[in-house]
Amino acid sequence: MPTLANLLDTLPVINQSRLVASGFGIWVAWKGKLHSAVDSTLQEYGALCVAKDLDQALWYCNTVEVFRALARLQVWARVNPMPVFCQMVPLTFLVGYDMEYSVSLSVELDRQSVVPTDDFEVVVHPKLKAQVQSVAGLTTEAAGRTDGLANVEWLRLVADQGLDYESTLRWFFIIKPLGRMSDKESILGWRDFSTDVIELLQRLGLKYISDVKEGALFLPLESFRLLKSFTTEMMNLIRHNKEAPDKKYWPVVMAAVPQGDLHFTADLPRKVGLDWNRLTPDYPHVRFMDGFLLSPWFRMNEARYGAGSVNLDSWCTLALKDGDDGAGYGTMQVALPNALVASDGDHECFYCGLKNHKAADCPSKRIATPQPQVWRLLAKADINDFSDGFSGLDKDVSKDDFVSSILRVMESRNDLESLLARAVFEINSPVQLRTLKLVWRSRGKEWEDGFKQLAPQEGDYIWEAMENLEHGAMEEAEKMLKEAQVKYPRSYQPQSLWGYWHMEGGDLNQAMFHWQEAERMSYTTMQQGCMAFLQARLMEVEGNYKDAINTYKRVNSLSPTWLQPVYRQAVCMVKMGFTGQAMDTLFDLMARDPNIFNRILVDPELDRGRVQLLSAMWEKWHEAETTVESTRTLVEELTDDIARRFDENHPYFETANEELDRLRNFSRTNNYVAYHQLLKGTEKFQTALDDEVRREIKRVNANIEYLAERVRDIQREAAWFPFPKLLLEFNKEFNYCVDKINWIRTQRLHDADNFRKSLRFVEEVEEHIDSLQGRLVTLRIIRDSTLFILMLGRNFIWLELLGLGALLVAVPSLIYFTQNIEGNMILDTIKDPSQRWEISKGLIIILSILCVAMAAVKSAVTFDKRKRELFTQVEKETRKTRKRR
Repeated sequence: MPTLANLLDTLPVINQSRLVASGFGIWVAWKGKLHSAVDSTLQEYGALCVAKDLDQALWYCNTVEVFRALARLQVWARVNPMPVFCQMVPLTFLVGYDMEYSVSLSVELDRQSVVPTDDFEVVVHPKLKAQVQSVAGLTTEAAGRTDGLANVEWLRLVADQGLDYESTLRWFFIIKPLGRMSDKESILGWRDFSTDVIELLQRLGLKYISDVKEGALFLPLESFRLLKSFTTEMMNLIRHNKEAPDKKYWPVVMAAVPQGDLHFTADLPRKVGLDWNRLTPDYPHVRFMDGFLLSPWFRMNEARYGAGSVNLDSWCTLALKDGDDGAGYGTMQVALPNALVASDGDHECFYCGLKNHKAADCPSKRIATPQPQVWRLLAKADINDFSDGFSGLDKDVSKDDFVSSILRVMESRNDLESLLARAVFEINSPVQLRTLKLVWRSRGKEWEDGFKQLAPQEGDYIWEAMENLEHGAMEEAEKMLKEAQVKYPRSYQPQSLWGYWHMEGGDLNQAMFHWQEAERMSYTTMQQGCMAFLQARLMEVEGNYKDAINTYKRVNSLSPTWLQPVYRQAVCMVKMGFTGQAMDTLFDLMARDPNIFNRILVDPELDRGRVQLLSAMWEKWHEAETTVESTRTLVEELTDDIARRFDENHPYFETANEELDRLRNFSRTNNYVAYHQLLKGTEKFQTALDDEVRREIKRVNANIEYLAERVRDIQREAAWFPFPKLLLEFNKEFNYCVDKINWIRTQRLHDADNFRKSLRFVEEVEEHIDSLQGRLVTLRIIRDSTLFILMLGRNFIWLELLGLGALLVAVPSLIYFTQNIEGNMILDTIKDPSQRWEISKGLIIILSILCVAMAAVKSAVTFDKRKRELFTQVEKETRKTRKRR
């Protein structure tokens, strides 16, 4: 059994409504298969299907056309019976900020159920009786009680069978080219593209009017089906001509306007009440209700992303869906407040670009100095909160007292609303008086570094004139300017301020003249660029966008590193309607400075191309979000890698973790600038980490070579120790060093675990080598002492033998040759047989002492030389042994 509650349960829950509209609900229930005429008829008459099931559907319509639709179905059902039950009830239509829609029904009606009869039946809620009777040929009668329906006095719809109840829902489709038809470029561009449009109209058999003077084409569309088919054909034509290299294309603005009381005449575009200069090019503009009807085939976006209330008669834009469900598409949901985009006239404020106040009353004149830190603070804000911030700004700012209320918001608070307001007025800071004061004081020649060195305020009268102009004292400012010009006739400062004075007074020609003179008198490229920038800005607010773009290009040639002239070129292109061309420029700027992304989101001067810009920026945002997801994982992996590679005491450990914490904070902020900083910061950190690892590995390898050499020295020194069994602890420590050195040499040190082990092993090996060298001192003493004693003993033995041999020969010879010599006490003593043994012992003792002394002297003299010879000999033998191995 069809139950209305089942349909309502399938609808999304709208927590915060962007749009609330009253209208008529049609609950349709049927048995078997529903005839296609029911759906097509309701749709042709402007009804929107909000929910559908196998045996029931719920429709919404905001006009009495739905009564004509049901009457037409009732007349048709007399000839073609069908088991369909229709119930008309009051219904509230709800739309969320993401364009999801739902409905709200009174409590007494949302739990109904019904069993359709075999005939077509229409019952009407008693509250709708007056609306039904307002349609010619329609009346009601009592329907009686029906099981399952709400307990109200239901009425039955009665239609006059003699009427056809034709729908009055019709549209005029208007196409206007961008640019002025007096420009040769616009004439040629539109002529080529309009040829393809006219061929399309002729192929579809549609009548049209072509206004040659205004360059407009407009045609009537007599049905919803024709509106859908022509809009599809037109969008496909634009897409094809954009992509095909052999086709001509020119941007156009389009609108499908309900016919109502309008007539199909040549002056139709002037009567529809649309500001064609503010429409987004290449996207058809339709009413919200028509957009919802076309939403199964098109994507719809609000034509002006304002934070104010909208209704079903507000305008939206349509775009073709890519694929079956439009997957991969989205748009940035940032709603500008009505307080900033509201217009009191066609003239923009020179200082800020808003249209709700004059330049002389601009709030930017109350801001003392430029505040570039605004963009850094805005980069820390969640981009999802921008719309709420602007909504709060709309509540706090009064349209009647805009200047005072916006100043209170900027000066008295430190929240997102205040930050957004300051950002809006910071966009055009280069043309504001606070920047001119810095230019006067600047000692630099380039814009980027020009404000780093500022001179004190110098000059008479000129600063008083500036102060008077800031406070709106025009007469006093004029007097001071005349005095300053008399005293400094060749200075650019009075001329530059005269330009502002005439601009605020409304004499734009004189303002242009004085800024041109100021540029001619300027000394540095920074001053010349600033004066040329003011001229370009004046052309822009006057609507001379082509001349403004050319002048901005000249400014860019004077200051190539200054991004503001390039940004203003893109803004001018958007104001002209060439948003597609401007997006390329803006995307290039985003690559150079990601803060441009936030600037686009909050810039009211981009209102005309906002739909296209936010859709294109969503692609950048979606790409950044997708990349950031993997980067978040990479940051965590890098954190683990740092913990695995480096010990907490390593100097790089703390530095790396501080940087990773900073990157982690970027990943938690939903902001394009934060995402960009995260991606670039992660890439930079990876490079720094790789460099640090390479340096450490290089240091480890160098240390290992040095330590290996020290180990070899220790080995050579210890190899001569004469008591190897006493070297058990020494050998154990020595073998540990050799093992760790060999392990480090054979491992892949780029691996995190091996890297950390190698750092630890190097420190341990150094400690062990220091210990070995401490022990080696004792070993060296024992070794050298042993070697010295051995050399001393050998030398002593040889000298002793030689001495004894000499005594053995000398003493007998002395006795023999001195036999005839008498009276010599020494010789007599030697010759005395009883004293010979005592003398021999004495001589041997004296000889031994002399031999010991001589052996000691000889050993000391030859010790180092002999030790080197022995070490060299052993080294050669060791090398030979290694080669054989």
